[in-house]
Amino acid sequence: MRKLILLIVVVLLLAGCSPWIGMHNIELGMSKAEVMQLMGKPSNSSGSGNEEYLWYIPANRFWERYYVHIVNGKVEAYGQLGKQSPQAEQ
Repeated sequence: MRKLILLIVVVLLLAGCSPWIGMHNIELGMSKAEVMQLMGKPSNSSGSGNEEYLWYIPANRFWERYYVHIVNGKVEAYGQLGKQSPQAEQ
């Protein structure tokens, strides 16, 4: 029983520390379809007119929020919410 509990704890720790891959594959100018193919369905989306935000919350880092800003169907900016990134400035 102890070994099972220890195994579960180790698996949970490793899963919590594993990087959430996906955002590093996004590039400026990508289409919304390409983003969704890489990232999957967003947790939420918002916007109006020709602008849209796709919001992503990683399962293993639920306290972090990531966004993809789409203008005229193309990625204009992306990154972690609350952090300044070079992608968001361009």
